[in-house]
Amino acid sequence: MAAPAARPLEQGLPMDESDTREPPPSRDAPEPALGRRTLLGAGAGLGIGLAATTALVARNQIRHPHRDKATRPDGRYRRVTIATPHPAHDPVLIVAERLGVFARYNLDVTVPAGAASGQEALDQLHPGGAEAAVAPALSWLPRLMGGLDAQLAAGLQSGSARLLVDRHSPIKRIEDLNRTSIGIADARMGTFASADRLFFSIVMRRKGMNPDRDVTWVQMPPADMAAALASHRVQAVVGHDPVIWQLLESAHLAQVASSMTGSYGVRVSRVLGIRGDVLRADPALAVQLVLAFEDAATTVAHHLDEAASVLADELPDMDLPSIERMLHSEGHAVHPIGTALREQMAQYIDELKLIGLAGDDLDSTRLAHRYCPSLIHE
Repeated sequence: MAAPAARPLEQGLPMDESDTREPPPSRDAPEPALGRRTLLGAGAGLGIGLAATTALVARNQIRHPHRDKATRPDGRYRRVTIATPHPAHDPVLIVAERLGVFARYNLDVTVPAGAASGQEALDQLHPGGAEAAVAPALSWLPRLMGGLDAQLAAGLQSGSARLLVDRHSPIKRIEDLNRTSIGIADARMGTFASADRLFFSIVMRRKGMNPDRDVTWVQMPPADMAAALASHRVQAVVGHDPVIWQLLESAHLAQVASSMTGSYGVRVSRVLGIRGDVLRADPALAVQLVLAFEDAATTVAHHLDEAASVLADELPDMDLPSIERMLHSEGHAVHPIGTALREQMAQYIDELKLIGLAGDDLDSTRLAHRYCPSLIHE
């Protein structure tokens, strides 16, 4: 992730010299908590976003000095390791690193390479490993219900899962998948399946299908998917961007369903979570992370074409127009926190009940409140 930043975003939001200096000293007195609305100006105009945000923060501190009783930014410089699958394909993370967003929030972020899935990223949440992780909600929730000591802090964007078929296929809707084979790139077909498989299993279950009996899931490398479709070894393939988008365009396939259409288009998928012991020892770290990621996610949402030019450095097999089309098809304006995040996690828990990964007697709302604490005011 050391490639130079692309010019359009650099020119729009120049880095401050202080971003490259030694970490700033800690302030003696903590500042009041920042409201979520103070962040929205950060990405709305790259040239004036930082100044506008500063003004809004100051106004909020004057009007609401009493609003936060527990967690607030304190100005301390912190080093943090964040695990995430395929970090070079993550536009929010890339923008946060390239434009110095982390540095502006006094964060020195390390992103280890090697995680090929959300599950592998969550495996790195342990002492001596990562303090935080970014993974799909459908990867997080089964692990949290299984006892993983972590809490969810912020949503970053909606999903990018797609189910594709040959353009001449008779399969036009989910129900047509009955008694077919589906290719899926799943590095871990075990106790916890991939978030892509879980998502489409939920969609099938809502259509009255049994995703474990009515279809056959065939694990395969993404590079084999086009040939498997052409040879009729599978009748559909499932994956997420950017790999599945490349397949969609290069093999001229048809999209039957995705996590970006209908009600799922406004549902978050990728979620930032923090280890429980880290959060208990240093709750202000969570505030810094939420503010930084919210800033970067808002910037991406408001400047998709510029974000595409940054991402192009990491996707040499895709041309810039293709990356732009991909980003515009995704849900980058979806990054809930607080109450909105809890509501969406409760929905996901209810859906996990449909496919047998959560007990019917579980209180989804209560669990969502346990997993998603209020870290900053909305």
